[in-house]
Amino acid sequence: MNLFKSLFAFDTRQRRGIFILILLLVIVLAVRFYFEKDHDETPLEYSVNEKYQQKIDSIKRSHAAKRDTIYPFNPNYITDYRGYKLGLSLEELDRLSRFRESGKFINSPAQFQQVTQVSDQWLDSISPYFKFPAWVNNRNRNKYKTGNPSKPSKPQDLNKATADQLKEVYGIGPALSKRIIEERSRLGGFIDIKQMRTIYGLTDSTTTRIMEKFYISKNSNVKLIALNQATKDELLSIPYFNDYLVNELIKQRTLRDGFNSWDEVMLTSRFPEEKLPLIQLYLTLD
Repeated sequence: MNLFKSLFAFDTRQRRGIFILILLLVIVLAVRFYFEKDHDETPLEYSVNEKYQQKIDSIKRSHAAKRDTIYPFNPNYITDYRGYKLGLSLEELDRLSRFRESGKFINSPAQFQQVTQVSDQWLDSISPYFKFPAWVNNRNRNKYKTGNPSKPSKPQDLNKATADQLKEVYGIGPALSKRIIEERSRLGGFIDIKQMRTIYGLTDSTTTRIMEKFYISKNSNVKLIALNQATKDELLSIPYFNDYLVNELIKQRTLRDGFNSWDEVMLTSRFPEEKLPLIQLYLTLD
């Protein structure tokens, strides 16, 4: 008890010091409270530099204009994303895709509308940006020339064309004409335009020009072979097959008691899936 009382037994000088210390603490807390309250209640003021604001607005306008700009493009190569951005529906894109898969090309806005069935409003707004190759534009212009135009040459049989005849097509030189003839000999004659896509260096535009001057005659020697009943020799007669693949096909056919779908066929070891459309020109499951 005496010890507790001794803690408060300060002389006058000590009590004065304690009082001053407490007073200083109260003053510090009051000042801090005042300035914090004043800071919270005073709104921040921002000054806008008009010169820099004009620059910012100009940049925004240029970006907006860039997003809306449509650059000239070839409508034969519209991707799904590009078609979506241009406002084409899925059905219209599917029609275009099927047309291109047939090996054909669109050469005018009117043909594009005929294939895709887009509206007149869409065609009027987008067709000015269509960009066709120069040879297409020249051909379209020649349709309207007056005078005595030369009579167009009669299409020739591609399976009988010589190297010199092939070189008359723009884009085909000695090397490419030689590769075309070599591929034709390997296949025993072309039976579909799709077979020319495997020829190195032959572009789609050049293929289109070939089909304007040549046609593919029907090969009476080619008959569809039924995969589930075919012999080894019959399968080896297909240009895209080799000994290993034929043996694997026969092995898988035996294990499965016959193939029920092309998906099962493509599970065969080393089956060239990318050439399935070409293989189906010679082979059928039934």
